[in-house]
Amino acid sequence: VLIALVAVLAALSASANLLGTYMIRPIVNQVVARGSVSGLMAGVGVTAAIYAVGVLSTLGYTQIMVKAAQKVLFDIRRDLFAHLQTLPLRFFDQNKAGEILSRVTSDLDKIAEVLQTGLLKLLVAIGTVIGSLIVMFYYSVPLTLIFLVFMVISMVITQIVSKKNLQYATERQETI
Repeated sequence: VLIALVAVLAALSASANLLGTYMIRPIVNQVVARGSVSGLMAGVGVTAAIYAVGVLSTLGYTQIMVKAAQKVLFDIRRDLFAHLQTLPLRFFDQNKAGEILSRVTSDLDKIAEVLQTGLLKLLVAIGTVIGSLIVMFYYSVPLTLIFLVFMVISMVITQIVSKKNLQYATERQETI
């Protein structure tokens, strides 16, 4: 439930950022061009309200995600401790206690980092990409399609270059 709420708030935040950026065009084209000070103030007020919604939703999803991540980490730590209690003494004789503790701590830190920041960044990035594509299609379908074609081409080229680079790096490492 918390992750779903985080996703909704992240989408709201990304939408507010996109809509706030979009609001500049009508304000400049319709209000400033006419010289209406009251219209300018209203446009700035609406834009500020949109950005305020974005900021509040960002604050909300970061706080909720931190709490959800801490709950998940607590559950993992509890289960891990329970599992360590069931291991035979032979396991602890064969492995250094510091090494086990270091590995557990390191892995839990990585899980915490992914839950607290990585997942948020992923959700916000997905929302931003989808919103940007919607705005791009709104302005110009042909230009957006051209952009998408070149994006696919660049992704294919990047994939090919990455595979070749990995192959050369592996060969070099073997040679060394």
